Amino acid sequence: MDTYIPFFNFSIKKVLLREPNNLKRARIKIVYTTLLLTLLKIVIVLPLVYGAIQGHQLYRIAFIFVLYIGLTKYLLYKPGSINMISHAIILSGIGGIWSNLIILSQHLNLVTLQFVFMVTFVGYYLINNRFAIVYSVFAIAPVMYSLMVTKRSDWHLDAVTNELPSPGFEVIVFLNFITIVLIHYLFYRAFQQNVNEKEELNKKLQATVAETKALADSRSVFLSTMSHELRTPLNAVIGMTGLIKDTATKEQTENLDILEFSATSLLTLVNDILDYNKGENDKIELEAIPVHLPGMLNKVCSGLQHKAAEKGFQLVLDVDQQLRDQWIITDPTRLTQIIYNLAGNAIKFTEKGGVNVKALVEERSEESITVNFSVSDTGIGIPADRQAVIFEPFVQASADTTRHYGGTGLGLAIVKRLLKLFNSAIELKSEKNKGSVFAFPIQFKTYSGGVNTVSLHTVTNSNLEGLNILIAEDNAVNSLLLVKLLSKWNINAAVAGNGMEAVKKLKENTFDVILMDLHMPVMDGYQATQVIRRLKDRTKAQTPIIALTASVSHNIYEKIKDAGMTDYLSKPFQAASLYQKLEALSAAKMSKALAG
Repeated sequence: MDTYIPFFNFSIKKVLLREPNNLKRARIKIVYTTLLLTLLKIVIVLPLVYGAIQGHQLYRIAFIFVLYIGLTKYLLYKPGSINMISHAIILSGIGGIWSNLIILSQHLNLVTLQFVFMVTFVGYYLINNRFAIVYSVFAIAPVMYSLMVTKRSDWHLDAVTNELPSPGFEVIVFLNFITIVLIHYLFYRAFQQNVNEKEELNKKLQATVAETKALADSRSVFLSTMSHELRTPLNAVIGMTGLIKDTATKEQTENLDILEFSATSLLTLVNDILDYNKGENDKIELEAIPVHLPGMLNKVCSGLQHKAAEKGFQLVLDVDQQLRDQWIITDPTRLTQIIYNLAGNAIKFTEKGGVNVKALVEERSEESITVNFSVSDTGIGIPADRQAVIFEPFVQASADTTRHYGGTGLGLAIVKRLLKLFNSAIELKSEKNKGSVFAFPIQFKTYSGGVNTVSLHTVTNSNLEGLNILIAEDNAVNSLLLVKLLSKWNINAAVAGNGMEAVKKLKENTFDVILMDLHMPVMDGYQATQVIRRLKDRTKAQTPIIALTASVSHNIYEKIKDAGMTDYLSKPFQAASLYQKLEALSAAKMSKALAG
């Protein structure tokens, strides 16, 4: 208790008003009550027994009287010293017990036993357990000693102490009982108030937790909805750009490249924000699928080569020869994201020189291989005092970085979180105006099984003739994009504007595949899939359904599988990705037809 209290304070209320804690207030009340009742006992009893009391008892009473007056005044002036005052009270009680039984050799009497009970109980209320146990032992020890040195046949409890005649004895016994009752009452009332207070706080905490969870859920729903609303038109922009480029002139192709790059940059920004939200809520889970590492790295760097060429330098990829034919088990999406973010940053902050991406084998065994990745540049570099903070979200190396180079400051924060999922961490070496090197090791499980590789060739002129596909999509632009794309592969396509219409068309016709959007009016993709899976016509009920969704909620894949869908593609999707899935279904159809 730090609040100033004047020396001449005689009000316990002023002391209690300055103490917010219920249990501490109870301790002050217990000490104050014990002191006052003890002084009251002396004031009442002393005149009654003054003529009959022995000299040493009178000195003892006078000492306790002076001591307790001093302790009372000190409590009202320095309530923060309550521990010291409590020790003094308990020690004086132990002193009374020992003097009665050991020094004065009195028989065990009711008053002495009351002192034993008060010391034992009060000790636990006022001071910590260790001292309370020690004091309890000291209070009980003389009682046990008295019993041991007294013959069992002589054991008895004196109703009245020989040195304290009536009526003083009766008054002291009564006031001692009152003290014991009040001490218990004060402590347990404070204890109950404290419990009630904690319960009230728990209720408020539960309400706050529920409110925070609701806010987090609403934020996730908001981001998922915004993602869907942003990614859906981006799907059309990127897809239509790819279709137009097939028949565009050289000049138009250059313009379309700029358009496609801008749309892809916007998509990257959207993905960064969503991935950061996922990582913040621990919703990212790594896939484990076979990947040809050199091929994946080539694809990433080829996609960034255009950005480097625009700035007049090259993006150089250096892959260890030991990895040339090596397949590994990993999550290609997240690994691509890490390399793309680091290499993209390197290009963005480099004006001359170059950017190098390296993948070198650090250690290998029959079952695993450790690859050390590094991305180096000759760019602006990062000052030593900013190297730790750039991995924090929305933080960049300097205040004007965003103004000069753009970006949200989320890329490195996402890289850091993704690498944690790979059980790795990034290491940075950088000098201002000399460049930077970002490096990290990842241990992969090796894959030696058979892999049916699918070339990521341009599929706009490929032939999947014979497939009949139903497109369930409420967005007219995306429907048009799919129809145009599928027509280039010689696929027959029909369009349904919602899930109910898709079910109706499937009942009336036969389709090899259904491309199902998830968010549609009247009946969404989940509901439509469940209805289809329950159709009496088992052939139609088992029609492959590929979900096309711009949603990025963390449990989207589980929801799609639970609904009974065969596969899914995230919007915006690459034409090659859709082609691969349709090619596999076409091959399965052909095999089934040949098998009869």
